[in-house]
Amino acid sequence: MRSIALSQKEIDNLNKEVSKKNLKKVPVLNTYELLRVKDRDIIFVVYKTGKMVFQESMGISNFLNSILVRQDNIVIGTDEAGKGEWYGPLVVAAVALTPEEALALRKMGIGDSKRLSSFRIYEIGNILKTSKIEKEVSILSPEPYNIMYEEFKKEGKNLNHILQEMHTQVIYDLLKNLNLQEVTVVIDQFDSSHTVTESGVLREFKANIIQKIGGESEPSVAAASILAKFIFEEEVNQLNHIYDLDLKNVAPEDIPKDRLSSVAKLHFKNVEKAYS
Repeated sequence: MRSIALSQKEIDNLNKEVSKKNLKKVPVLNTYELLRVKDRDIIFVVYKTGKMVFQESMGISNFLNSILVRQDNIVIGTDEAGKGEWYGPLVVAAVALTPEEALALRKMGIGDSKRLSSFRIYEIGNILKTSKIEKEVSILSPEPYNIMYEEFKKEGKNLNHILQEMHTQVIYDLLKNLNLQEVTVVIDQFDSSHTVTESGVLREFKANIIQKIGGESEPSVAAASILAKFIFEEEVNQLNHIYDLDLKNVAPEDIPKDRLSSVAKLHFKNVEKAYS
């Protein structure tokens, strides 16, 4: 089963299409459900939250094509992974989706990486990494991360300033590669006091930059979220292999001190305690 978040416009389109095709409705099972349809290979449930859960088939694919609202142009989205983990790198990804790519990914059930299973992150993340979809990724491994963090700290800056630089860089690189006259960039807002729009390097592009909370509602941001998480997991696995560790299931104090700076973010309280 796959799921997709529908806008009110798309729910309206869905109801019209159900009536137009005279699809067979079945009784809802609880008060949270808005509609249930089971008609040959078109099987789905729509919840009052706007979430649609469906069974994959050719029929449902065509049905979704008829109800989903397409974006007008290419939209770039950015997001990060590794900010809240004491181990591993900090990863920022930017993904540019055409209207067709955004539609295809929505039909796959793309969403916020924090709400997807590890299997789905791997499945979609691998597609994003290996496909021709335009993207840029910045990886700040633990050792350079720790050096950069200390340098920024001396200047009165913090982690959000690092994120600001990384988001700006991947956006800049992607805009340069795309060479578009106009483009919308959506950033999942990581801190209200630091905005990527303040960066002078992006002024050479005609980019409409939007920072908003819950940016994963945009397919390009959701894609960036999944790609960043996928790359983060790949990098953690590589660190585990190099240093013979299981970073997800080990405490900082159980790691030799001479290895901590290579696998961990030293400013985290639990790491700081083990490192001192």
